[in-house]
Amino acid sequence: MIEKKYYTVTDRATLELLVQHIKESEYIAYDTETNSLNVRKGKIIGFSVSGDEGIGFYMPTMVWDRNKEELVECEIDGHGCHALAKKTLSLLHGKKLIMHNASFDGRFTKNFYGEDLIPSLHADTALLVHTVKEEGAFGFGGKPFGLKEIAIMVQREIGLDIETKANEEQLILKENIKRNGGSITKTNYEIYKADLNILSEYAAADTDLTLRIFNHFSKVLIEENLVDFFYVDEVMPIYKEVTIPMEEFGVKVDLDLLQKTKIDIEADLLKHSKLVAEELLKIDDVRAWVIQTAVASYPCNNKGTYAQKLCDLESIDLPKSDKSNKYVLNKASLLTLPESAIKDFLISGDEKFLPQNTRLKVSLELWKEENEGKFFNIQSKDQLGKIAFDVLGVTPLSSTTKGKAQFDDDMIESISKDHPWAENLRVYNKLLKVKSTYVDRFFDRHEDGRYYFYFKQNGTVSGRYGSDMQQLPKPKEDGEAAPIIVHYNNVVRAFLIAEEGRILIDCDYESLEPHCFASVTGDENLREIFNKNHDFYSTVAIRTEKLEGVSADKKADNFLKKVDPVRRNRAKAYSLGIAYGMESFALSKTLDISQKEADVLVKGYLDGFPDLKRWREESRKFVKEHGYISNKVGRIRHLPSVKKIHDLMGDAILDWRARKDLEDQYGREQVTNVYRDYRNGLNNCLNYQLQSLAAAVVNRAAVAINRELIKRGIDGRVQAQVHDQLVVNVPEEYAHEVAEFVQDLMENTTKLEGVTLKAPPAIAKNFRDGH
Repeated sequence: MIEKKYYTVTDRATLELLVQHIKESEYIAYDTETNSLNVRKGKIIGFSVSGDEGIGFYMPTMVWDRNKEELVECEIDGHGCHALAKKTLSLLHGKKLIMHNASFDGRFTKNFYGEDLIPSLHADTALLVHTVKEEGAFGFGGKPFGLKEIAIMVQREIGLDIETKANEEQLILKENIKRNGGSITKTNYEIYKADLNILSEYAAADTDLTLRIFNHFSKVLIEENLVDFFYVDEVMPIYKEVTIPMEEFGVKVDLDLLQKTKIDIEADLLKHSKLVAEELLKIDDVRAWVIQTAVASYPCNNKGTYAQKLCDLESIDLPKSDKSNKYVLNKASLLTLPESAIKDFLISGDEKFLPQNTRLKVSLELWKEENEGKFFNIQSKDQLGKIAFDVLGVTPLSSTTKGKAQFDDDMIESISKDHPWAENLRVYNKLLKVKSTYVDRFFDRHEDGRYYFYFKQNGTVSGRYGSDMQQLPKPKEDGEAAPIIVHYNNVVRAFLIAEEGRILIDCDYESLEPHCFASVTGDENLREIFNKNHDFYSTVAIRTEKLEGVSADKKADNFLKKVDPVRRNRAKAYSLGIAYGMESFALSKTLDISQKEADVLVKGYLDGFPDLKRWREESRKFVKEHGYISNKVGRIRHLPSVKKIHDLMGDAILDWRARKDLEDQYGREQVTNVYRDYRNGLNNCLNYQLQSLAAAVVNRAAVAINRELIKRGIDGRVQAQVHDQLVVNVPEEYAHEVAEFVQDLMENTTKLEGVTLKAPPAIAKNFRDGH
């Protein structure tokens, strides 16, 4: 246990101590404290550094003035801390900086102080942990790659009893913020309102933790021979040269098109919601259900909501309460009314005084108010489910775990051809998703006409980005969906445009994962598909199902996609699935066929591609013996539970009879969990090799492209990555020059054995037209 010494820099002596500490340290952990999560608009209230374990400095630059209710600049000996901070930060250039989520702290520091520390970034500890323990602190609560969670996971190794301490610090900090009138919600965490001594302790502890985590996992990096992979080949080069610049640059938004689309889609949503209602209300039984439900929900009553609505609809002349603005319905007030059936009802409560149509009108109006002015809520799966199943007698496709019939998208899809209301509902739901997921997001969250995507490099175990950019819809062709859905689906990418005088080079790998599949497995039959430029899914279908009289040649008259597209599409369900470990039981469920038919498909597939079968067996054998698997460029997937389970019982856990005996001994739930872990691990060791290699191909190409742009002195950059697609932003005059070398670098930066990658470029002004 190392003694901790944390300092708050509020005087000249401590500032000089901080400067000396920076100058004497080679590796320095750095962190910022801010008043916002927006790196472009927020303020840095202070920063902390740590060059030795147990030592931490926090330099406040702004503090909360409770009297003025605002942040004010700190001073040291009459000098403003902003200038002093900037001068101190300049000493960090050339040091080996360690940060946790460096994209945030680095971009914030650059925007606020004008100091770009990213060139001096040595390691990001979140990425370091991801490289040697790709699932992070999973199971330790919170975020898998959160600083505190990681520290708790290795608290013994880093010499801290952090779990209890972290909880105490968090509680003390939150209570202090609340006591000072601050918010502690996830979306508005006003850490800057904490007392300086508490905030300083918290901030200094974070950089101390960051340095300890770096020191610990650096040893693991060496033990696993991943130093070059992390620092030279992939992780940090991609982070510094691609990821952070993409997050910093953002994408220009076509606000005119966005505004027009918002208006148009809202009009179309209204149109289709009306069509759903009109079609359903044509049906006598549905109208009867609406009336029955309204009356049951709002029965006749001379008190409460019903009575208030009755008075409102009939314009009854009664006084209203100043406090609630509701009608006063006491007896004294009611006796002042002229004689009428409504007066008799309100006094007696006997519904016989009210005409039936009046009673019904009140119930219906209340019911419509509940459903935003409509006779039913078309976004309510419960209401539409009752109409479909109970009123119209539609047979449900599935049920919930509690046995309730499910009215979901699959159900709507299945009845849309026979029920016009369901088709309009299907379109409505698709449009609503486009609006909420894309139109509203870009409209509400753009900043001065730019949208800033996030790119989490540790967002997946394979090294692919976890990003809101990956959520962009894939372009649809005419015929794939209703024309209106195709239109709105495809307009989304057109929101994202090049700036004036600039152009986009859009390169998308052709069948990248299948290419990786063919290369990694070493199967010549698979490699032949791409070397002959044949269709992947057609070839798989022909070999697996031993089809005759058809071809995988895209130019042939008997091309399978032309003559039997259904058969080809079926192959999509298993072409990579079986390679990833899918067995006949899962395949039978996916294709809705018997297990016997699925057995035939699995056997036919493996027989058709014998080297694939060998690769599957060898990969599984390796992970059983070693507890990990690596891809062709060195990224490791740790699967220790596979080795542990195999060491204990071999493959017996895969045999249902052996599992039955184990269930009697250990309990069904525990044995099921062990079986699931083992089966998933055996499958993960297969799909990981292909998915992580595909990620490396794209990521390494992006680094190469940015380096080539710098080498040629071209003001350009990889602006975005979407799945297997790179978008490069350059001045218009360089379009053809850049397109040429972008294609070359995407196809040749990472060579795949036995196959040739293809990434034809397109030149466009937006993210749609180049795809």
